[in-house]
Amino acid sequence: MAGSVTFILKEPLINYKSNSQKYPKEKRSEYIKENARRLKIKTPIFLVYRYKQNRIKLSTGEKINPKLWNSSDCRAKEIKPLKTELQNLNTRLSTIETRVMNTARDHVTKNGRVILDQLTEELRPILNPVAIKTIQKHTFLSAVQEYISKTNKKPLTMVSYNNTLNVLTDYQNTLKKVISLDDINMDFYENFIKYLQTVKREIKKETFITGYTPNTIGRHIKQIKVFMNYANDMGYTTNQGHKHRNFRKPEETADTIYLNDNDLLTLYNLDLSENKKYDRVRDLFLIGCYTGLRFSDLSQLTPDKFIKDGTQLKVKTQKTGETVIIPLHWTIKEILKKYDGGTPRPISNQKMNEYLKELCNIKHFQETVILNKTEGGLSFEQKKQKWELVTVHTARRSFATNMFLAEVPAISIMKITGHRTEKAFMKYIKITQEQNADKLSIHPYFIKPLKAVKK
Repeated sequence: MAGSVTFILKEPLINYKSNSQKYPKEKRSEYIKENARRLKIKTPIFLVYRYKQNRIKLSTGEKINPKLWNSSDCRAKEIKPLKTELQNLNTRLSTIETRVMNTARDHVTKNGRVILDQLTEELRPILNPVAIKTIQKHTFLSAVQEYISKTNKKPLTMVSYNNTLNVLTDYQNTLKKVISLDDINMDFYENFIKYLQTVKREIKKETFITGYTPNTIGRHIKQIKVFMNYANDMGYTTNQGHKHRNFRKPEETADTIYLNDNDLLTLYNLDLSENKKYDRVRDLFLIGCYTGLRFSDLSQLTPDKFIKDGTQLKVKTQKTGETVIIPLHWTIKEILKKYDGGTPRPISNQKMNEYLKELCNIKHFQETVILNKTEGGLSFEQKKQKWELVTVHTARRSFATNMFLAEVPAISIMKITGHRTEKAFMKYIKITQEQNADKLSIHPYFIKPLKAVKK
């Protein structure tokens, strides 16, 4: 852990009703007058960083009217008619929080502790960057390059951003003209998608495949919207073409697998005592299958996160920042005993995916799976063996699907997986038509009552 970050107002509204000891009733009229004064102006937003006994308080350079501030969430209330402006403010605060936490983590790793004055100076450039004297006239790609160089996203996100930049550069070269910020509209959207559906891609310097999948195209469109939002925020353009209701990312439901309870039991019962590498990978994967955690969270598990005498797991997720509490399956409890209350030592995502495929290449996982794919606008079937499709993320899908089949309410599962909409959650439920019919057949609606009443 490298501390915590929160945001506070310099002059918040006085909540005199909830704390009579701090705010005596006889001075209520003064508090009302003071709140009325504060409601007329914007007040500075401060960042407070805490690590053990250390505390750093710095101005973010942002301001807000206190009536638009949610003190419990430490963010702006995203309410109309200022919703877009307030959403952008929250995005900037989240970016600051991420950069501060990364800087603080590097500082603690390097020094073994917080050196207060030194860390304060390291944080100042994040909160008060050197002002740009003149605003450079940007093209679309130069604005994209600037955003990528300034943002402090996670490594995989940065890879995705750079992939989109490379594709956009190739597209601009094909057009033989510079793409301006004002060019990003529905005409650009339609022509760019046609390009992505038909472009030739070189694989391993030999194989050529035409076109990208809908989900890959969708990722590029999503990134373009991020880049344009940045250009808008920086004042480089007023073009809102990317916010057209039809400027949306294409997508298709990916054909992926999950492992049912019998599959997981097979993995659990494998004797891997002679191969510690596979043993650790199997155990960490099973923890994921029974918690629904992403790899980024699995790799950060520590004994202190297991609470209530080892019956629950409490984790603040890396991707969303939300805290989830998960009851522990008996399998996890057995695995924890094996590691003296801890968890297996994690490895990289890439290596874990590689070892999982090797581990699952056994008779139980050699059934043929038919995948429906779309590339270059053309649909086709692809045959794979089940073990070839197992990845770290299969654990999360397996957790959601097995819980759903076990009649656990969707809302309860979503509390753990962190999905905010049922639409997003249902993409993780990988049941066949036959399984769905079996599940419905035991529903009371399809069962004849003990006494059928005839009229």
